[in-house]
Amino acid sequence: MEPKISPRQAFALARPNHRRTPRPNASQPSLIPSRAAVLSAVPEGMRRATSQRAFLRAVKEHPDALALKCHAYRNLTEVAGKLADWADWTTLTTRPTEQRIADDLDLALSTVKRWIRWLRERGFLGVVEEGTTNRFRRGNQCGLTDDGLGNRAAVWVLCTPIPELDETDMRTDKTTTEPPSLTLPKRVKEGPTHAREERSSPRRSNRISTTNEAAATPGTRKHALQVAQKIHDESTTLGRLSPWYIRHLTRVFVAAGWTAADVLHALDHQPDGAAWTYTWTSRDQIRNTPGWVRFRLSAWLDEHGRPLPGKSQRLMAAAAQLRAERAALRERFEEMRARRVGGPVEPPPRLSRAEALAGPPVAEQGSSSGPGEAYRAARAALDAKRLQREAERLRWLAS
Repeated sequence: MEPKISPRQAFALARPNHRRTPRPNASQPSLIPSRAAVLSAVPEGMRRATSQRAFLRAVKEHPDALALKCHAYRNLTEVAGKLADWADWTTLTTRPTEQRIADDLDLALSTVKRWIRWLRERGFLGVVEEGTTNRFRRGNQCGLTDDGLGNRAAVWVLCTPIPELDETDMRTDKTTTEPPSLTLPKRVKEGPTHAREERSSPRRSNRISTTNEAAATPGTRKHALQVAQKIHDESTTLGRLSPWYIRHLTRVFVAAGWTAADVLHALDHQPDGAAWTYTWTSRDQIRNTPGWVRFRLSAWLDEHGRPLPGKSQRLMAAAAQLRAERAALRERFEEMRARRVGGPVEPPPRLSRAEALAGPPVAEQGSSSGPGEAYRAARAALDAKRLQREAERLRWLAS
């Protein structure tokens, strides 16, 4: 009696050289990034693009892109379009090399790098994996071992800005269809879920408002908060901190008379006027923003911990010194002019409109026909002035 053979054994006998495909080694990194790695690479304030078309539309409609010149806008859209063409439809990740994009678009490699950096700085590209080689890849012992992957290109995820919600949509409760009837009692209208909210104490509301409707008195906490609010609105790096935290970090400088522009200038420049050097390309790479602010502002403190004069204070002091120098120079020229003419020159009295329009006075008919007293006095003054000039000329010739 022959033994029975199962279908699996029959398939194995029919293909004696068939081998099972080995499972991939878990120690080797996967070529497809995981969902967690892709989502963690999305920058703050952005989300993963829903499609390549949404990514291109967001790039083309960005205010900074619309402010570019025609050829720069064309290069940006072409680079973004090539990144979208290489993107995976499932994960929206793309990994073309910069040299491949430059070859396909017939652009310089530096141009492609500049526009990719532009997209990364504005959050349109999230870095899932940096480009690496076998020598510098982690886990290869500086190239002594080969994982068989060769040179790996950088992996980016396409991102778009998160749409802003309308205030009316945020305030409207869409689960409520119509208000309850006014004839129902209060406990029925509110329901049991509102009892805890009615008994709970209201939240603390003693914080100073950050509105700039009325200018606060300098030196007060409200004025310091208004300065911090202006810093929060104008700085992209400090925009992640609350105005109250910014006021805490800059309270010493605002008390010394600094303005918001002075604080922003101090974060970018040293006291001697040299610009701070940056070792990061995006504000997302700053791990400790408060520590970064304290380090930059500490350079503007003297040995006693007091703030140095800010940029506006220095400009005001320089303007005051210039006005004082001009006034001193003007007085010096007046003294030299007075010595040259023999005394201070007094301007003639200003006549009124009636005196200017009036005709010359009628001379009285006198008995004497000779010159009057006024003529003699004027002639004597002219003779004395002429003699004085001649004497000065003789002394100058003698010297």
